Amino acid sequence: MTPIELPFSLPGFEVDKVGERDNLIEVIAHSVTDEVICPTCQQRSRRVHSYYQRSPTDLPVSDRSVRLYLTVKRFRCQTPGCSRGTFVERLPDLVTPYAQRTERLTAALGAIAFALGGQAGSRLAAKLSMPTSGDTLLRVIRRMPDPATDEPEVIGVDDWAKRRGRVYGTLLVDLERRRVIDLLADRTAETLAEWLKAHTRVKTVARDRSSEYARGIALGAPQAQQVADRWHLLVNLREAFERLLDRLRPELQTRQPAKTPEKTGEIPLLRRRHRSWQEVAARDGRRTRRLALHEKVHRLRRAGCDIRAIARHLSLSRTSVYKYLSMSRLPERAARQRQPSILDPYVSYLTQRWQAGCRNASQLWREIREKGYPGTHRQVLRWAYERRERPSPNTPAEYLDQSARTRKQLLTLAEAADKAPLPVSRRLVWLFLKHTDQLEPEERTLRDHVLTHPVLVTAKKLAQDFQRMVRERKCRAMDAWLKACETAAIPELVNFAIGLRQDYSAVKTALSSTWSNGQTEGHVNRLKLLKRQMYGRAHFDLLRLRCLHPT
Repeated sequence: MTPIELPFSLPGFEVDKVGERDNLIEVIAHSVTDEVICPTCQQRSRRVHSYYQRSPTDLPVSDRSVRLYLTVKRFRCQTPGCSRGTFVERLPDLVTPYAQRTERLTAALGAIAFALGGQAGSRLAAKLSMPTSGDTLLRVIRRMPDPATDEPEVIGVDDWAKRRGRVYGTLLVDLERRRVIDLLADRTAETLAEWLKAHTRVKTVARDRSSEYARGIALGAPQAQQVADRWHLLVNLREAFERLLDRLRPELQTRQPAKTPEKTGEIPLLRRRHRSWQEVAARDGRRTRRLALHEKVHRLRRAGCDIRAIARHLSLSRTSVYKYLSMSRLPERAARQRQPSILDPYVSYLTQRWQAGCRNASQLWREIREKGYPGTHRQVLRWAYERRERPSPNTPAEYLDQSARTRKQLLTLAEAADKAPLPVSRRLVWLFLKHTDQLEPEERTLRDHVLTHPVLVTAKKLAQDFQRMVRERKCRAMDAWLKACETAAIPELVNFAIGLRQDYSAVKTALSSTWSNGQTEGHVNRLKLLKRQMYGRAHFDLLRLRCLHPT
């Protein structure tokens, strides 16, 4: 009889028959093994006790599922005194005991599960004729062992958020092999130190500016060289500059130039959109809470509490505490910048007609509609409303405001609108940190007006010197820069310099070493993607396995 050839292997079996039923390929085969080893006493046996059939699922062929019907043998152990009287022959190259899938099918499903997770992986597996449930794919992930890795010598450490603002863990990356080597459940110094004590070959650790990680590395691997991340150094500089701008904001606002409507042909706004009492109450409530929080931070500081204690007591970040402490008086929030509108191309025509005496918004809308304006009349009505010195003659009497809008209030609004708004600090700071060639003409003008403040002239030079020192790796210039920063007596930059001195060794190494935390940040980004793929199933053990296994 000619043996039946299959497009795949069945080690230890001889195929008897191949058939097809309901888009399912059925392969019937029997074992040809004559002698096996007892799993208990490790002695060979050739005595067959009985036969039985296993029916695992195999990899699909030509978009059709495959079911194997394997007749296997049960042997009798011939060793006297062996606790195992009979045993089934093992099939390690094909299917494990009690499994309903072949090893190669399990490996394929595992690759899908690690790449896509449960539900998405289940949908893809069904398309590939390997139907299974999402829960099964998660069980496949959990049964996988940790991948084998060599002992690392250069690692990167960073935190990751399981619940943003509440629960954080630690990510460890082998920077030489460019892969994640472990995921820790928290970000405490003790947990990191314990991990480092178990991996004694670590020589270099790249990290952010976290003092907790610095302490953990000193405890667990005192022989390792710590390297502060250069990107975080620049971020810390920006944060210090933002606190400086927040403190100086009241003074900078008074130095702002008045608007010049002649250049744009625009008319200063005399009215703003009418807000409901709910909106006004919510806005005032937010301002009241911010003022109260500012007062609490300063009161606790005067009472002798340190930054960490204040942050813990008020449930704030230390950055927020520093920000509030840097401001003796809490500034008002900057006005929201105007967004582009489809009305913009027609504003010059509307302004010309308005100055000519046309106050009828509907008439203005009809005129610009003939010029191609695609919008409705509501935007033109709003544009006209914001520029009226008095109500329209056609306004019904019941809508006339008899008490709130006096001429004095209108003039106050006009004066406020006449002053150019100062951008928020997180935007304003880039005027000093970017190169002049990267700024727009309006940004250069604003920076020149703001730089009339003598403190900012000094701070700008110090900031740009620090950027140049970090980007060009001029580690020898660090001591001179720290001395110049402390001599300038700008509190925010002095505190920044003090922090650099406390982390002096790691910061100076960062300016001469090629290692950084860039790889680690990239793996944190990948971890975020995995966590969001898993929705509510992102338990730590499951997330750790998916992060460790390369996909």
